[in-house]
Amino acid sequence: MSQGKAEFSGPGWVAVLCLHVNCILWAGILKALGVMLPTLVEQFATETWVIGWMVAIINGAINIVGPFSGPVNSLFGTRYVVMVSGILIGTSLIVASLTTSVVQMTVTLTLGVSCLSCSSVLMRAAVARCFPINYGTATGLAMSGFPVGTLLIAPLTQLLLDTYGWRAAMMLLGAMSLHLSACGALFRQRSRGSEKSNQYETLREDDDLDDSSPNNIAKEKSRLRAFKDALTAQTEHFGFSVFLKFSFWIATLLEVCIRFVSDQWLVYFVPQAEAKGFSPQEAVTFVTAAGIGNIVFKLVLGVVVDRGLLKLRPAMAAVIVMSCVSFVIVPWVTSYWMTLTNAVVFYGSCGAIGSLIDIFTRELLGVDLLISAFSWMEVISALVSLGFGFYPGWIYDETGSYDLAFVSLGCVWALSLVALLMEQVNARWYKK
Repeated sequence: MSQGKAEFSGPGWVAVLCLHVNCILWAGILKALGVMLPTLVEQFATETWVIGWMVAIINGAINIVGPFSGPVNSLFGTRYVVMVSGILIGTSLIVASLTTSVVQMTVTLTLGVSCLSCSSVLMRAAVARCFPINYGTATGLAMSGFPVGTLLIAPLTQLLLDTYGWRAAMMLLGAMSLHLSACGALFRQRSRGSEKSNQYETLREDDDLDDSSPNNIAKEKSRLRAFKDALTAQTEHFGFSVFLKFSFWIATLLEVCIRFVSDQWLVYFVPQAEAKGFSPQEAVTFVTAAGIGNIVFKLVLGVVVDRGLLKLRPAMAAVIVMSCVSFVIVPWVTSYWMTLTNAVVFYGSCGAIGSLIDIFTRELLGVDLLISAFSWMEVISALVSLGFGFYPGWIYDETGSYDLAFVSLGCVWALSLVALLMEQVNARWYKK
């Protein structure tokens, strides 16, 4: 929903569709780069951790631009933001297919793909506003774009890679990304006639002669007061006020842990499977099965929470514990069926917790602060990804195995339980 300018004239399911497509591209592009990782290492004659860090930088840049969602939404509206984002994303992938170095590819993809964040934040907030009830089901359908992207883009990328090479594969992925612009065009927005920003107030002729008129009083404001007003307005646009809320930091800790680990899994799972002796086709099969599990877990748990069959926080705790176990046992997972089951359990749990975090954040902060909260949560997640996104590849280069890297990712995932504990302690203290 456009903030302060317009609102959707169509049903909220249009917002669900657009968020679904955005999630497909977000997960699909990251997964495609993960599938291409061994090829890019060979083509650019570099090391694994360099390409892994490139993907981490791109993903971090996506999250960093989140705080600009509010200002650009106020200026242009959600429809135009989504349409322009689709054009920039597709164009950057096409241009990246022509690059000749890791630095060129990193800069090109960072500048274009980062637009995913603005469209994602605005549409997540739109879905939250459009569905005061059944929000779990709606966000589950919308966010299922992440597993769908993994499910479709991973095998498609491998097919394009084997058939045409990495340059043509990336160019075709860029062409498909342009469809986000078509989804943005589906939005129909109408001006709010009741808003004061769109109304004009007729001034009386004697206002210019009356020293006490609002017009003359405004002229007498000091420069300091004008600067303060401007600073306050910008603060509201960028949503800095959420930093003063303890509940925001609880949701942020949860989001950072889950987002960082899931992003690293998307990048390094295929190389990890290949390092254990599985073929690229078998690794893509694991990812496909994991994507199906993600969709099932996400939709089923969303309906269960919406219907009150299971409370939100126990559901989140159960999912987090199950995911931690799947990471800790990675060194002992060597057979085909064990690897497939492990991938389904983790990525299924990842999908479920991703939807539940949005519900959790809305309960803690309310609908009005969601754009600001989602934006800054993504920025903090990006900083963590930029700082530490290289280390799974670095551990592999040093040890020749991804086992230690995946076990450590499981420990990071377990920190999200601390966020749930902090929320419970804070709620009890507030009641007292």
